[in-house]
Amino acid sequence: MIYNFPVVTAGTNLDSDTIGELAQHPNIVGTKLSCADVGKLHRLTSTVPLSKFATFPGGSAVFLQCLVTGGAGIISALTNIAPKTHVEVLRLYRAGKLEEAVKIQALLGQAEWEMAKKGSISTIKAVCARHFGYGNTRVRGPLSGIDLEAISGGPLDELVAFEKSL
Repeated sequence: MIYNFPVVTAGTNLDSDTIGELAQHPNIVGTKLSCADVGKLHRLTSTVPLSKFATFPGGSAVFLQCLVTGGAGIISALTNIAPKTHVEVLRLYRAGKLEEAVKIQALLGQAEWEMAKKGSISTIKAVCARHFGYGNTRVRGPLSGIDLEAISGGPLDELVAFEKSL
């Protein structure tokens, strides 16, 4: 599996031609694109069959777009907070209820943006502690913990409420 994550690789961002070429190797079965490039995702899904190479976005903000372009699914941090919400988007997409799926996708995109601004891992831990009653807000350095009050209100709370309603 190829992991394309420019933020943690000093900006190295593999292009779709390179990933497509690597996809021809029999021991490479897929990629996680943490670059949020829907164009790259679509170029890969339209040139390399899913039966030979699985393309996953690394962020929930492009989950529905991934499904529409023929991607394999998702590998995202936000699925730790809202797994049922992601399954609901998939269910609605498969049922052809795109308008409903788009509304939930908007919630995922807004929540992921809020999570990214506050610190992804720290925020996930804080949301789990605050809303689901497990874990704590401690993280290992160089990350910084987040105050539980810093995550009150906003799209993350909306997402958690929706998740709990499913």
